Amino acid sequence: MQRMATETRREVERGERRAAVAAACLGALVLAGCAAKPQEIITSSQASRTSVERSFIDMPAGGPAILGIVERNYANATTQEITLENHARVVGENKFWVTMIGPVVQTTAPQNRMGNDPLTLLNVSREFGWYLPGVRMSVSNYYTQNRYGPFGYATGRSGGDTCIYAWQRIQANNVNGNWFSRQGAILIRLRFCAPAARETDLLTLMTSFNVNSYFLSSRWNPYNGIPPVPQDLGRPGVSILPPPTVYTTGSVEPAARPVRRAAVQPMVATPPPVEVIREGAAVVPLDTGVTAADLAATVGAGSATTAAGGAAPLDGYPVVPPP
Repeated sequence: MQRMATETRREVERGERRAAVAAACLGALVLAGCAAKPQEIITSSQASRTSVERSFIDMPAGGPAILGIVERNYANATTQEITLENHARVVGENKFWVTMIGPVVQTTAPQNRMGNDPLTLLNVSREFGWYLPGVRMSVSNYYTQNRYGPFGYATGRSGGDTCIYAWQRIQANNVNGNWFSRQGAILIRLRFCAPAARETDLLTLMTSFNVNSYFLSSRWNPYNGIPPVPQDLGRPGVSILPPPTVYTTGSVEPAARPVRRAAVQPMVATPPPVEVIREGAAVVPLDTGVTAADLAATVGAGSATTAAGGAAPLDGYPVVPPP
């Protein structure tokens, strides 16, 4: 009986040890499941840098070069700040701001929406002080247009630099007057300064850039559709020629070459050589074309003058008798 009791006690002890090991293993699994997992750091700002290859617009041939792009996401739009090269001394950076309004992939809260205010001079003039501090800007009254439609601009000068601030809104006409007919929009801003630049040079940036991005949606089209083909295109009896501005032969005057004038040296009067005649030397007249008859007449007249007036020949000059 004692032996059976001992074996029973041993079995109970083994069961207790197994239960303790199982409880320990279960606790370890529970702790492992509650431990913190590695996580990525998430920044609350919606701004992020992107590569220059993802620029919403292409620059014209010859630059300026794109240095960097900062992209911001909104619930209804995406904006890019495209920084351009800068050689001016005016405070600030040369930039293109391009905003694409349309059916973006929602990555922010619905309340984080981009404003789509009407493009008026009152709304734009406030931006002069933000991006061109200290530069007196003058708004142009001329009508300007690029391939996407009309745009406005203002220019100013400071310290030998010429600056331009241009604005444009690309949006299809709302012909139906309801919200569903709006097919997105593209907002453009340009701030650019360059030393000793002409106004026409700076306007080339607004007339030569190309929008190369879009929303892959059949309802997004801010370009008013494809323009119709001209009625005269291909019709017999109608002449179509390029505009006069494309002709260069004979229309460009050659540049005037600067003429360098040689320095004029003052003329110094040179005294005639002094002829020294030795005493007693015979004077031989030069070949002046005077004939012997003329000489005889001259000598005769001189002799007559001497006889009449008592004038004698100069001392040291012998009188040569005529032949």
